[in-house]
Amino acid sequence: MTANGHSSLANCANVEDNGEMSAYKKDALSVVTFKIVYNEEDYKTKNFLEFKPEMAHQVFGESENIFGYRSLSISLYYLHNSSNCYADIHCADKIKSDLYKPDDVLACLNQWLPENFTTDGDKFKKMMENEDHDTMFGKVLTTFKDTRPCALFPNENVFATYKITECDLKDEKFKEYHQRFETFIVWYIDAANFIDLEDEKWMIFYVYEELEHPVTKKLCITPIGFCTIYNFFCYPDKMRSRISQFFILPSHQRRGIGAHLYHTIAHRLRELPSVVDVTVEEPTAVFQKIRDIDDSLLIMKKLKEHNKRISTMSRDNAVKFMHEYKICQRQARRLVDILNCYSALKNKGEYQKYLDSIKNRIKTYIEKDNCDNKKRKFDVAMANIEPVDKKAAIEAEFKKYVSEIEPSVKGLEHLRLNEI
Repeated sequence: MTANGHSSLANCANVEDNGEMSAYKKDALSVVTFKIVYNEEDYKTKNFLEFKPEMAHQVFGESENIFGYRSLSISLYYLHNSSNCYADIHCADKIKSDLYKPDDVLACLNQWLPENFTTDGDKFKKMMENEDHDTMFGKVLTTFKDTRPCALFPNENVFATYKITECDLKDEKFKEYHQRFETFIVWYIDAANFIDLEDEKWMIFYVYEELEHPVTKKLCITPIGFCTIYNFFCYPDKMRSRISQFFILPSHQRRGIGAHLYHTIAHRLRELPSVVDVTVEEPTAVFQKIRDIDDSLLIMKKLKEHNKRISTMSRDNAVKFMHEYKICQRQARRLVDILNCYSALKNKGEYQKYLDSIKNRIKTYIEKDNCDNKKRKFDVAMANIEPVDKKAAIEAEFKKYVSEIEPSVKGLEHLRLNEI
């Protein structure tokens, strides 16, 4: 093991990569499995939600490999409500060598699993017996129902209700609860960190699934996602809210839950007089599309209320209009393009004309000699490049930007909304 607990194999130069050695090298993403357990009977019958991690570099190192074991299996069982955890680790054989030592799997996992996790199956059974199935933290802001059968019982005609809550960081029990559930994010959010729950500038929103277990008939409430927001000081007496972590369990993705969570959070923040605008820390493409569509729908509604059309507004005036609804400047500029592209979709000529205007704007930014720090990162780098290279760079940046906003434009088109 290295000092940071990462795989020793990654640091061994010129290791003979024969069949014998490679048999002891395992991909963490393939051997780790998460299992959400509702009760002891479901555990016995192996009726639980299962999903795989998307990344493991923070746990097992950049290679995401685990060395020293044959037929390695790491099952991480989480109780559905409390997120109490059982790490069940099995292997067929462990390497026996004076030169190479097997990775200490538990040492790697230790800092990333809930504090009270166990490796003892009997202790986990005791945890199951003591599990509270209906604990929920926070004030309920919104409730909505799933239109598809729940993931755990797809053939039982069980439809879940979801509740989004705003949680109280002064509640010590909630803090303990969150510290257990947030351990999922290291496997799904790149460079994820656990937040400082003593910092009162944080806000946390949770999504809970509520259903009646078809066998026990007990009410089961399960946390399935959360969002953390940090409120930065904004002179002289306001806050700028930044969405930091946004997570939905893989078993519950592609059900529109993330869209409901973002909509609820954005609406809540707009209600707060102290909030100037809402920003996002390094959004993924999936999250950005959720954000784009929700913000676009809001602005379309407000434009209609004010008898305005996006296509007749100057870019600056449109950005100012959007800021009234706490949409930050960068996002507002993006929305201007998305909404104008959507508005022009019905007319191929108008659509191409607007795309040309985007390209011309990018060209102007790149060719302008006196760059300021508000422009995009490529401005300074391209100030002195050759004309042929500059033309290629403009084309590349244009295609990249259009490819980023197109999914949101198509998402609005799919909704078949009225002209704006």
